[in-house]
Amino acid sequence: MDANVKAMLEQKGFDVDGTMRRFLNNEALYTKCIKKFLQDTSYEQLKAAYQAGNCEDAFKAAHTMKGFVSNLGINEIYKLLIPMVEKLRAQNMDIGSELEQLDTLYEETRKIIEGL
Repeated sequence: MDANVKAMLEQKGFDVDGTMRRFLNNEALYTKCIKKFLQDTSYEQLKAAYQAGNCEDAFKAAHTMKGFVSNLGINEIYKLLIPMVEKLRAQNMDIGSELEQLDTLYEETRKIIEGL
């Protein structure tokens, strides 16, 4: 991986080294998998469930997204999702401020990954 790309990803909170170890240092596999972020629908499902007031579906989507971004080493989103998942697990839908932060992080992450 180009050192500049790696540095940029790390600056944006990506755990490149940890993720590359999980992918046996296979850069092509890393790139292929991280681009799957663009196709994952859990973010949209979370937002739709929240807007519909459906705590159970919001929990499922947030939990799925948390696991997905964790495996990809997208730590900023992962860290934000931890308290959201726990609130939703406790049937607490008070996640509006976290969702606002997630919107920003998601868009930034999407743009970064599209540029790879």
